[in-house]
Amino acid sequence: MSLRSTSKALVVFRDDKRSHVSVWNWIQRFGSCQIYKRKRVTAFIIDETIIQIGSQHFWLWICIEPINSSVLGIYISEERNMLVAEKFIRSLVTKYGKHTVYTDGGT
Repeated sequence: MSLRSTSKALVVFRDDKRSHVSVWNWIQRFGSCQIYKRKRVTAFIIDETIIQIGSQHFWLWICIEPINSSVLGIYISEERNMLVAEKFIRSLVTKYGKHTVYTDGGT
């Protein structure tokens, strides 16, 4: 997207118009900021719980790194079975590589 079209797109969020020079200044100031810092992953701790959204029940899957206590992944599914668990773990392995998986020992 060009700077001029970006400034036109930002009109929706503000009452006053932003110039393409302002957009360029933002890029110069914040363009090099890294939002997510990737840390070393030692293992996966995975757990799931059932949550209710409206009248429906869903399964919330979460993966945490044990040393830094950082959340590595979150997934919501309608079912709790081996295929869903494998899909979630596969997405983690794709992003972070193969690591030891710890669970609460549930079925």
